[in-house]
Amino acid sequence: MEILPRQRLAAPYPSLGYAAWVIGVLFLVTLFSQLDRQLPALLVRPIRAHFQISDTSFSLLQGYAFSICYTLMGLPLGRLVDRAVRRNLIFWGLLFWTVMTALSGFANSYTVLFLARMGVGVGEAVLAPAAYSIIADYVAPERRGRALAFYYTSLAVGSGASMLLGGWLLGAIPKEGMALPLLGVLPAWRICFLAAAAPGIVLGALLFSVREPVRREQSAEAKHCTVREFLAFLGQHRPTFARLLTYPALLAMIGYGMLSWAPALFDRRFHMPSSRAGIVLGAIIAAAGLGGTLLSGYLSDRWLRKGVHAARFRVSLVGTLICAPMAALWPLAPDATTAFVLLGCAVLGLSISQSAAPACIQEICPNNMRGQAISVYLLIAGLLGIGLGPTLVALVSDLIFHDDTKLHWALSTTVLPTALVAIWLCWSGLNAFESTRTAVQEHK
Repeated sequence: MEILPRQRLAAPYPSLGYAAWVIGVLFLVTLFSQLDRQLPALLVRPIRAHFQISDTSFSLLQGYAFSICYTLMGLPLGRLVDRAVRRNLIFWGLLFWTVMTALSGFANSYTVLFLARMGVGVGEAVLAPAAYSIIADYVAPERRGRALAFYYTSLAVGSGASMLLGGWLLGAIPKEGMALPLLGVLPAWRICFLAAAAPGIVLGALLFSVREPVRREQSAEAKHCTVREFLAFLGQHRPTFARLLTYPALLAMIGYGMLSWAPALFDRRFHMPSSRAGIVLGAIIAAAGLGGTLLSGYLSDRWLRKGVHAARFRVSLVGTLICAPMAALWPLAPDATTAFVLLGCAVLGLSISQSAAPACIQEICPNNMRGQAISVYLLIAGLLGIGLGPTLVALVSDLIFHDDTKLHWALSTTVLPTALVAIWLCWSGLNAFESTRTAVQEHK
């Protein structure tokens, strides 16, 4: 793989038009990656029935089957991001997870489906570290918060689109399945996976319009960062990174726990079929996630310009304070409409807080450490959030309440203590973050 030479800070930034195009392409690729990641949440009933599995077994498909490979592969791939052609890394990852998503639709056993979900995690592991690194090198620091926030909206829009697409397909496809050319009659849940894989080829071609940018904010003498140097940097600023890398993981536990089981909750508690709940949830997630993420970027850049203490990290605290009570209350709402409204408020706060983390990391990490820092951030968020979030809810439901109809209590029980710890981490980390930011800025 081609290793790029070190280049000087003095090189001008690309035009805003081309930078916007690059961010748009990365937005579409990341949106596509969310289609298969969130899709299983709508397919709890048919997949459980087909493979005769429990809530806990299903949660492993939604969580750890994906997250273990996603997070562990992110570490070596993050090091590649700091030294190789990032566009090419994204292309090969896209190709691999597209194939694995299609394979999920043909899985003839729980084991094969589990392995396919692991493969999706491997392919997607390179995307976020490479995309954040590319955007940071395309956009000047004073605009970077908004640029990263706009890119981050792809997660919310993609999650919403996944629910919308899945809900529409589940409603449109007959219960007995649908005949596809060369494939015969397939049930709706298999067709949903194939539909999520379909855009991969077009997006792969679109990626080649992205040029590899100059690596910014490092001197001409800057060298590739070793693991030891990176760990020493984290240790030097331990109070900051202990909070900055942990609070997103706790919020990911809340987010993935909520959204993985939301369709099932509306099915079991309010007798709303997933085909209908998916469309409503998709619209709510897309709208609230988009609004929260854009607001996060706006506040981040505005407060930074005004010299607000720990400006970017303060956004995290605001979002967490909004998310915490709403996330604990929505499962207990007395009717579906109230539950949808409270869930939308929870997603809004979650999006404000979560989207602040990458901008914080980009601000306080030297350029030659950013890929590794994002990979560690994704490692912790993946293992605790993507992996443990859905599974913890299922374990509480299966082992404590012993009743599928008590899913709402399982959700609320797991959310509340997690949210309180996240609030404390954000509040207590403001001074530490500002100290680290000042030290890094003075060193540049």
